[in-house]
Amino acid sequence: MENTEWKGHYNKLEKSCALPSTTLCKAIQLINEGFDPPQEIQAVDLGCGNGVDTAAMLQEGYHVLAIDKEPDALRHIAKTLAPRYSGKLRVLLSPFEDLDELPANNLVNASFCLPFCPPDHFAPFWSLISQSILPGRYFSGHFFGPRDSWSSNTQMTFHTKQAVEALFRGFQLSYFEETAKNGKTISGKDKFWHVFHVVAQKEKVLE
Repeated sequence: MENTEWKGHYNKLEKSCALPSTTLCKAIQLINEGFDPPQEIQAVDLGCGNGVDTAAMLQEGYHVLAIDKEPDALRHIAKTLAPRYSGKLRVLLSPFEDLDELPANNLVNASFCLPFCPPDHFAPFWSLISQSILPGRYFSGHFFGPRDSWSSNTQMTFHTKQAVEALFRGFQLSYFEETAKNGKTISGKDKFWHVFHVVAQKEKVLE
């Protein structure tokens, strides 16, 4: 998206009641059930965008690093964030291809953002994501399939079902759903969505 499109995107979201992604909600449930007693949870929200997922994690008491390449995204989060969460949030302005490290974490959330990583950078970026997740902890997010309306965009990354499954070697898939349907973008444009919805737990290290 161009900057003007992003501004329109956030303006529309401010007027709507956007909900956190289903994959994130499932991951939060698994994490909260698995942490006994409750522990300090570190999370990374990739492509945080409008901040809805970031806010959901903060409300759970998580410490969140929110990353986006759009200054308007981070300004939107700062504008709408409740002051009581400010001590648990860090923000980072960066495109995915410029990241060379991620902190060790309990959850990487990537809602509808990974397809926007350029294909030449996807493999090293995915390795960075995978390595940052602690054993027994989680990934939640989405990948676009080859039938998606945007699949002709050579600056975006698309995956077959087999390719998505291959990314999660060393993980247990807690939730995996493929959807292919007509719909609309947040700006109201018609679009065919081919999406893989994933929640996965990184395998624990055997002692």
